[in-house]
Amino acid sequence: MAPQLRWRSPQGRRTVAKIVQKEIPQWPNGLYPEQEDVVTRVLDGEDVFCCLTTGGGKSAMFAVPIIVLREMARNPDSYPNLPIRALPIGLVITPTKGLAANIVYELKKLSVPAFAYCHETVTEARKAGRNLVAEIQECKTWNIICVDPEHLRDKAWRQITDFDTFRTNITFGCVDEAHLIDEWGAAFRPPFRHIGQFFRGRLPSSASVLALTATSIPGQPTNSICKSLGMSGDDFYLLRCSNERPNTQFIMEPLDHGLGGKEFPSLLRYLNSGRKAVVHVRRIDEVFRVFMYLFNSLPEGMDRLRRIKMYHSLRSFEANEEILRLLDEDPRCQVVIATIAIANGINIRSLLDSITLGFPESVNQAWQEKGRVGRDPNTIARGVILFQRSAQSDARKQLAALESPPAVPHINPQTGKSKRKKTVKPMEHNKALMLVEEHCYIALWNTIYQNPPLELSTRDCIIAKRRFPCSLCQARAKMKLTFPPSPLPPGLVLPPFIPPTTNQSPPLSADQKKLKLKKKERAEAETTLTVFGDNVRLTERKRSINQRRPRSSFFPSTILKLVLDNLLSIKSLDDLTNHVESWAFVSEHVASLHSAIVKLQRRFEAAREEARLAKNAKQRATRRRRSKKAKHEWDSDEESGEEEEEEEEVEPEPEADVEADDESSADEVNHHPPSSPVPPPAKRAKTALAEVTNRSRPMKKKPEKQETAAAVAATFRPAYKTSRRRAAGQ
Repeated sequence: MAPQLRWRSPQGRRTVAKIVQKEIPQWPNGLYPEQEDVVTRVLDGEDVFCCLTTGGGKSAMFAVPIIVLREMARNPDSYPNLPIRALPIGLVITPTKGLAANIVYELKKLSVPAFAYCHETVTEARKAGRNLVAEIQECKTWNIICVDPEHLRDKAWRQITDFDTFRTNITFGCVDEAHLIDEWGAAFRPPFRHIGQFFRGRLPSSASVLALTATSIPGQPTNSICKSLGMSGDDFYLLRCSNERPNTQFIMEPLDHGLGGKEFPSLLRYLNSGRKAVVHVRRIDEVFRVFMYLFNSLPEGMDRLRRIKMYHSLRSFEANEEILRLLDEDPRCQVVIATIAIANGINIRSLLDSITLGFPESVNQAWQEKGRVGRDPNTIARGVILFQRSAQSDARKQLAALESPPAVPHINPQTGKSKRKKTVKPMEHNKALMLVEEHCYIALWNTIYQNPPLELSTRDCIIAKRRFPCSLCQARAKMKLTFPPSPLPPGLVLPPFIPPTTNQSPPLSADQKKLKLKKKERAEAETTLTVFGDNVRLTERKRSINQRRPRSSFFPSTILKLVLDNLLSIKSLDDLTNHVESWAFVSEHVASLHSAIVKLQRRFEAAREEARLAKNAKQRATRRRRSKKAKHEWDSDEESGEEEEEEEEVEPEPEADVEADDESSADEVNHHPPSSPVPPPAKRAKTALAEVTNRSRPMKKKPEKQETAAAVAATFRPAYKTSRRRAAGQ
């Protein structure tokens, strides 16, 4: 018997090409040279680290070896003496359930049976009484198993990898989106760090270890991934090709609004082009807010739920699968708002626009998101990142801090310790470079990923003559590009998205405010009416016609809200009947409902009156306290003023002879004419409060007592001598 050949030999390569042409007629040109190189190495059991662009055919690296080995097992005499397996099976580690389902869907088109091993499928198999462990061990049902790294720790996988049939036929262990080993394995999902240990410890040495990614930055990130997978030195083959997307225009624009609100007008310009698009957001609550904004931007009367979809991890496995199918097949399904669950590896060939709200955490994630569109090289795609201006400002500060010398810490002379500043998680360096780039985004991408050939890839779009220049180069060259809409069947027209108008209601009048329930009153009324609704249900369900009636229909939430909104304005039974005339049990229970409302009205009226009286009493007490305090200050000021007057008072000189008195009196009369008015006391200067405060306002000082003219005149010496007779008469 002739010795076995290697798959990398010319005979082996010709055999692979022949089988691909036979088994995959939808690939008339066969495999790309780099695909064929990786496939033959995997068949030979070598370890391969492969970096290809998104949409570059990485899935063929693990699909084609299985197709080739299956054909060889069916017709061993038709091919040269090459290594084969009777029941070939491969293991693919996927980061998300969505990617696993997408791989199964794509492999089905190539007639390769595959299974997504996740919580939902395992639960379904157990309910059906199937033994998944036995089926995987025997290698007869599926040829490729997709599993997440968390499930590899289960006891079931120890049983599977210990089974002889599985160990004999396992062809490769593949990790798809291998860049996540470094990004997610550190803290987010530590089991990613244990994938290499599983491959090396649980799989036979004859099985190839294959790592696939489109975004592995050369240097330390790639070395970290290789070390985790046990790839070192010359023991593995590294294939690195350019991940540039020649059929995709890359656009970066600042947002005119925040991401925490409910309005996202920056999206409408792109969505109104009529192209199938995915909107990437960071959190599930953002998915819902963007969905509601777009939902309200479409006119009523059309199937808005058919045009806009949500994709996130809280939706069921089947629902997310259905959304991916609709995006590919339903022309009315135009927009999907998604979290990171759709960012890695998902293949939807009909998607044309990728729009990201806020720059992602890393450039790898950003490029992965842009790789969801333009999967068909004959289409024209757009990758848009709408970033926050604050992120751009932070990037500038971080890069400036790297160039400046480190600041000397401030030492407190009393304690001898430096003041610690709040530590802020630094921004990824490459992300900061992208946010401050002002010349060419694509040249910077190629520099980060070292895309060959560097002498051409690192030039700007104008010099490199790229078909679709980035937004910076397009603005500098003043170019205008057109992007055709997604194809629609004849007669189908999708209406544009129109920003919803915010109808601000006018301010309520005083009477209207009185008729509006307060927050605590509304909560109390809602509790009471909910109990009323339960009583209605218990009463009506005894009738045979209502036994299968849904619980919520006995006293619907719409009727409950209507009653709460008008509770204080309902004055009679007729008013209530007019409000709830659509209620199914209005004739039977409207009277009891009116009775409950009247009780609530009386209760709220009494509570409001009690609160009003308490408030008035508190205000009166406050006024009395302030008045008493002001009076005390007034009396204190008056007493201090009298003491000052006593100190300043001068004793009169003793009387001399009559002539002296006459002369002095004459002088004083000339100096103080009798008709001169008494000078008023000085008024206290008025001061205005600089701001409204809770301090008591300074009271006016009590005016000094005005002296009469007679009292003033008594202080002057008389101008004539009083006769002794008159003095005796007095």
